[in-house]
Amino acid sequence: MNEPRDTGRPEGSARGETRDLASRIAAARRDHEAGANRASERGSPEMTGLARGMRIGTEFVAAILVGAGLGYLIDLAAGTSPWGLLILFGMGFAAGILNVIRAVAEMNAASPPPSNADLGPDAEDEEREAR
Repeated sequence: MNEPRDTGRPEGSARGETRDLASRIAAARRDHEAGANRASERGSPEMTGLARGMRIGTEFVAAILVGAGLGYLIDLAAGTSPWGLLILFGMGFAAGILNVIRAVAEMNAASPPPSNADLGPDAEDEEREAR
């Protein structure tokens, strides 16, 4: 069986080493968290214009290619050339437009409006007009 080995050190020094190790671990964690916070501050919380454009364009093109590819495969299997390709190409186009609309709505909801933006009438404006 496993018996504790006698290292020749008094028990108090082991506790001191444990405390020292715990303090070094805590310091390393604090340094790591501070580094992560600095990295997140440097990175923009919002996507750049190029990133937005690439995402929207990629989603649009991918939907069209998937629709056209499935239509082509259906035409090969069923011998209905070119109708499967044309129909699913159109459906892919429509799906691409829906994906773009969803992506833009998601991006608009995630980014706050500019501080000087006119967001339309608020409750106070409506009360003044009612009088």
